[in-house]
Amino acid sequence: MLKDILSCKKKIAIGEHTFSGTDHPERCLNKEHFYNYKKKVIYHYNSKGFRDYEWPNDVSDVIWCVGDSFTVGIGQPFEETWPQLLEKKTGKRCINIGVDGSSNDTICLRIKEIYRLYKPKLIAVMWSYLSRRRINGEDFQFYKNDFGDAEDYNNFKINFNIALKIPTNIIHTIIPTAYIDISKNFKNIINFKQLDYARDYHHFDIKTSEHLVDLLIKKINNFDK
Repeated sequence: MLKDILSCKKKIAIGEHTFSGTDHPERCLNKEHFYNYKKKVIYHYNSKGFRDYEWPNDVSDVIWCVGDSFTVGIGQPFEETWPQLLEKKTGKRCINIGVDGSSNDTICLRIKEIYRLYKPKLIAVMWSYLSRRRINGEDFQFYKNDFGDAEDYNNFKINFNIALKIPTNIIHTIIPTAYIDISKNFKNIINFKQLDYARDYHHFDIKTSEHLVDLLIKKINNFDK
């Protein structure tokens, strides 16, 4: 069941693509914004199916970036995604294993598998919508047996607490639109505002990426003290 948790070949065709997910003329939230977006967006997926370069042979000192489409950087040029900006700021290879539509269940499984296989020094995780669930190995935005707000919250709490117990440095963030009051009860999560919009007019763009990376750098510097 977990053998492909660090691969998304089944979801993404390897190679280059012009559109992905909501970053499409027919699926974007604002066609005028889409067609007036000036930057070129190309999606290149490596042999594991992630929007990233091939993994280096030595992953002993990389930063693992885990999340959903906001980590993939849907609607953004690749070089402006937050993992790429974090790589430039830190000088460390940042491996992007964001997958569009990932539930927090799946994100938690990826964190566990990364630790099991690679004993990482640092993981930066961006948690997703609380309503998503992993059912029989697949992620769903809203499960057909809708759980409701309380169940969604408790499910997130379970995943978050599992990640907290993993004995390595983990920076926790959450996508801007996931849950307004999450930071009140989860003090270890970096909350940040969405300052701009990518081409699909849903995901964030360069200003938000830069703001987020500045917050991540502060956290990383605290780890180093």
